[in-house]
This record gives sequence, C-alpha cells and structure tokens, in this order.
Amino acid sequence: MPDDSVSSLVEQEYPSLLRLYQDLHAHPELSGQEEWTSERLASELGAAGFSVARGIGGHGIVGVLTRGDGPVLMIRADMDGLPIREETDRSYQSRVKARDSFGREVDVMHACGHDLHMAAFIGAARVLSGSRSLWSGTLVMVGQPSEETVSGAARMIADGLFSRFPRPDAAIALHVAPDIPAGSIGCRDGIISAGGESLDIIVSGIGGHAAHPERTRDPVVIASQIILAFQTIVSREIPPGELGIITVASVHGGIKHNAIPDEVTLQVNIRYFKKAIRDLLLNAIKRVAEGIAQSAGLSPPLFPRITLLPQSVPPMKNDRSLTEKVTDAFKQAYGEGHVIRIDPVTGSEDFGVFGLVEPRIPLCYFRIGCGDGSGSCGFLHSSRFAPPPEVIRDAAGALIVAATAILDPSSPYSQGT
Repeated sequence: MPDDSVSSLVEQEYPSLLRLYQDLHAHPELSGQEEWTSERLASELGAAGFSVARGIGGHGIVGVLTRGDGPVLMIRADMDGLPIREETDRSYQSRVKARDSFGREVDVMHACGHDLHMAAFIGAARVLSGSRSLWSGTLVMVGQPSEETVSGAARMIADGLFSRFPRPDAAIALHVAPDIPAGSIGCRDGIISAGGESLDIIVSGIGGHAAHPERTRDPVVIASQIILAFQTIVSREIPPGELGIITVASVHGGIKHNAIPDEVTLQVNIRYFKKAIRDLLLNAIKRVAEGIAQSAGLSPPLFPRITLLPQSVPPMKNDRSLTEKVTDAFKQAYGEGHVIRIDPVTGSEDFGVFGLVEPRIPLCYFRIGCGDGSGSCGFLHSSRFAPPPEVIRDAAGALIVAATAILDPSSPYSQGT
C-alpha cells in the first residue's frame, strides 16, 4: 500500500466487503442475466458517491466520479457466473438454478472468482471515493456482464460506453489466480492471455436401427473419429513452441439405445496466441471433419456443418508503459518478492476488447494470487473452486495502488497516451 492509512481503510471495509462477497457468491447469475447482480453493484457504487448509469450493453453498469483535473481511469469488474453445480462446503454456497440460453435448467455458481472481483471493485471504489488526497482525475467504474461468453465488453462499447461517458486514458482489471501464491501479484506486458473461438459442429449421418448398422452411416462413430483426429492437428500441425489448443467440451447425439441418430452436435473451443495459429486451427478443423465424413461414405450435402460463434476474442495485450508503471507501484507497495512476472495464460478474456477501439486505450490486466501450494482452493471453472475470502483485501488493495499510481497528477495518462 502507498501508506498505512490506506491499508487501514481497506481493513475497515473488509467486514462489509466479506458480507457483500458472500451475498454475491450465494446469488450468481448466468451471462446476460445479471439483473440482480448489476443492481447490487450499482447500489453500492451510488452509496460510495458515484454517479451511476444502468443497462449499458445489457446489464452493464457505469459509475463516474471526478476529483479535479487529471487522467480518466477505467476499472472493470466482471459479474457473471457459470452453469456449474457448486460442490464446496461453504455455508454460503450457491444453490441457485436458472434457465440457460437453450431453456435448460442448470445450476449456477461463481466458479471463476467474479464475486471476489466485484467485492474488491467495491472496496476500491469506497476507499478511493473517501481519499481525496490520494488522486486527481476521473474514475469510471465498469461492471461488465457476459464475460464468460466473451461478449459483454463489445456490447457495452456498442451501447456508447466510450461516447456517453468519459473516455478512459487507461483501463485496469484483475483476476484471481489459484496458480499464484496468495499475497503475490502476477504481471507482464505484451500478450497476457490467449485468443479463443467457440464453434458448433453438426456431424450428419444416416440414422437407423442399431440391429442394422450396415444400413446407416453412424454419426456417433464419425464424430468420435473427428474428435480423436482433432488432437493430431495440435500434435502434428502446430509448430513446436506455439500455442494451439482444441477442446471438444460437449458431445450430444441420439435419444434411444437401439436407434442410431441422424446427427451429433459437438461444441468445440480453440485457444491461440497468434492469428496465424488461429487460422491454421480453423482451416484444419474443417479439412479433417470433412475428410472423415467423406471417408465414411457421405457426400458433400452431409458434410459436417461448422458454425463459428460470436463468442470469440483475440489475445489480450497489456500496454508496456502502463504495465511498467503499475508493476513499479506494486513493487514499492508490497516489495519485489511479491510481484511476479508471469507467462501468458491460456485462458481468454474480453477485457482486451476495451483496448481495441481507436484511438487505442492502454490496458493493464494483472492476476491476484489465491493459491496455497496444495491446490485446496480448487481451480477456475471447477465445482470446488473456493478462493480464500481474505484475498479480497489483496485485490482491493492492488486496485487502489494501481489507481493512485495512474491518477497521480503528474501521470502521463492525463495527456491521453
């Protein structure tokens, strides 16, 4: 922390932030459905002295607070949960069920730390609002919906985020990291997270009776061969040292033991750091899927139908000078031993989309350690993910340290670099 008084202010807020975190954790909402969550955050920002707008790009919220002349800084928190059934032993664990975009009833859980991000976000908003001597400029606090479908950032931009509200000179965000020890912060400039694409593949065939497979072209078998063949794309076509991941995360086909279906649906995800690898993966997926269908005796009208979904995001890149400024502030506040230079992560994140507008907005995205070395808190997107709530202190403190470094009156970001 810049000084003991700021540490003390964070500590004073912690009991209420813990209650907020527990409430958010117990009431998760799916992407695009964050109505209660956004209203809760909007109410908290309003109570902290921010002017708040709701309904930006769906359930997005924007809080604005100006304290004299200086840079405009955007701080973002993601708000959505995941369709996962929680299996922790916490007294405030989620028991929420909801309807997903397909109308299916699913369990819902904050399995990616967004509840902790929001609690830290509000903690930083409260402390910064009440600490006039620490900064000068404008804070734009953004509660973003639909991060898990990597679509919320683009929707907020399309709804006028950067025209209806002060345009940021810089933007920051954080994410909890179970692979980093609690008490440490992970930083890096340049690419910090992978690009990702989601695809639906409908594998067609000719259905029929299970007693007469010779009269069919079994799409279950074809889909199985496609899934296995995809792995050789990565092992035999991606250059060593380059990132390329293909995951088939969902397979659905058939409704009866003795009836071969007409089609099987695959839900596929890819990850990459370079556009050339993205293009290679997408082209190879099409070639392999069609080749296997042809080898099964199918003609082009029955070749797999591949749909690239609008749940796509490019690799996220941190601005060098902004990240150096924030990293230096962390080292001064916490000591160099607690600030780690990390490798790019293979997860994807649409915070980077905020920086792709013209003129570009410098971004700094960093990771807050929540691990204990034993894996006891689980990992992201796991039904057992349970970061220690005390990490709220670290996350809120890091946002304040970064914000006050950027909103220093002498900061170059006041000139819109």
